[in-house]
Amino acid sequence: MIQLDHFNITAPMEILIRVRDFYQTVLGLTEGNRPHFARRGFWLYGNGRPIVHLIEGDTGEQQPATTYLDHIAFHTDDLRPIKERLDSLGIACEQVLVPGGAIEQLIFYDPVGIKVEVNASI
Repeated sequence: MIQLDHFNITAPMEILIRVRDFYQTVLGLTEGNRPHFARRGFWLYGNGRPIVHLIEGDTGEQQPATTYLDHIAFHTDDLRPIKERLDSLGIACEQVLVPGGAIEQLIFYDPVGIKVEVNASI
């Protein structure tokens, strides 16, 4: 069995702070323990696991000029609190019903331009 462990964003510290605050405020992730790596950063936890890693730097190591990552996705039991937080922060989002009608999604962008999708079964 394989599952996604975490995703990482590398950026200057002033941007990382905005990204950290965004994921904490919008998705309710919490900052938690992080090993003492050479570069500063944050680990954000969801369900007791560090799923978002934030590392200080200009770019990722050996990062190509063009990437093909389309989005990252999270799952929740209830989209309403997230939608309310997005609305209160003035963050535009799209609410979509997946064809077939079993999943509803919120789609929006984080402070560094990564498309974020949050899914909930309906």
